[in-house]
Amino acid sequence: MFDAPGGRREIISRAHIDVVLVEPQKSENIGAAARAMANMGLGRLVLVRPRSLHRELMESAATCHALDVLEKMSVFQDLDQALAPYTLVAGTTARRGRRRGPFHTPRQLSPLILAGGPAALLFGPERMGLSTGDLRRCQKVVRIPTDRPEASSLNLAQAVLILGYELLLAAEEASGPAAEPLALRPAPQAELAGMYADLTGFLLQIGFLPADNPEHWLMNIKKIFNRSLLTSGECNLWRGICRQGRWALAHPGLAVSAPLERPGHVR
Repeated sequence: MFDAPGGRREIISRAHIDVVLVEPQKSENIGAAARAMANMGLGRLVLVRPRSLHRELMESAATCHALDVLEKMSVFQDLDQALAPYTLVAGTTARRGRRRGPFHTPRQLSPLILAGGPAALLFGPERMGLSTGDLRRCQKVVRIPTDRPEASSLNLAQAVLILGYELLLAAEEASGPAAEPLALRPAPQAELAGMYADLTGFLLQIGFLPADNPEHWLMNIKKIFNRSLLTSGECNLWRGICRQGRWALAHPGLAVSAPLERPGHVR
């Protein structure tokens, strides 16, 4: 928080934090989520394969205060394409599961989201939430604590509001004219996807991953990388390692004398 001209108190912007809804089922819920975003100063609303886009119902739930959020809304048919530009994706879930965590509360994760580059808060369909496959696309997973395990599921707009509120509090508590920036800028999702595709192919080639379900076992590797958030240079480094490994397998007699890939240079 800092003093703006005229003595008005300003807080750090959350405009770089977008809300991405996967297969929202009701237009009213889309509008209510937009209203929550406007209340808390979040960025753009992004929809992936929405079931319904009834304009009047969305605007009625959004009220006049969030009509600009609906006007700037983007719609995608492919989740990977929707997430491609973000350097941090935080998926939300009410369901527990050994393969779905590790879990963070909104309060724990808000400073990281606030301090980074373009970020996405990912929400699943109202009835079931995000699938395990969707959560595998996320670097962090958020679970909102509730008083009773049997009542852990929240309304979509409520969940958006709670995360937005925690981000607002984090912005108010951050000192100086801006949040303390991350030491290194994480790579966008498109670069991570390319690196994981190369890594999966190489690990399949050497027999480290089972061919029938490689993604299930790759998730354990992703969890290691997600703890620190890979940069673009680190993604390129791992792609270079994979390329060099494939070259060595194809030329076993020349592997020792093969020219090494320089970090950051990937063909």
